[in-house]
Amino acid sequence: MKVLWTKSAENQLDDIYDYLQILNTLAAVEIYNDIVDESALLAHFPFMGVIEPLISDLSEEYRSVIVRRNYKIVYFIDKTTIYIVAIFDCRQNPEKLESIIKNN
Repeated sequence: MKVLWTKSAENQLDDIYDYLQILNTLAAVEIYNDIVDESALLAHFPFMGVIEPLISDLSEEYRSVIVRRNYKIVYFIDKTTIYIVAIFDCRQNPEKLESIIKNN
């Protein structure tokens, strides 16, 4: 399957990197790479993520994969394509995820 990132998800990943880079450049690079590497696995294992309970009432079946305990890759599958719609920091208010997805 093909993995495509929405512009919003790309921006969220860049924001995470920019914030962490101020604190620790090496950690920022490692987390960025871990998120990208984990998302690449979805091409071969699209159902590895669990159905995301925080947004299970939306029209798509969103799934998520946790990276390094603090970051969540949120995606949905559409025939032959996986769309990554958000990179969510799990330390935020969980209710924020639904508004991020709806504004995507």
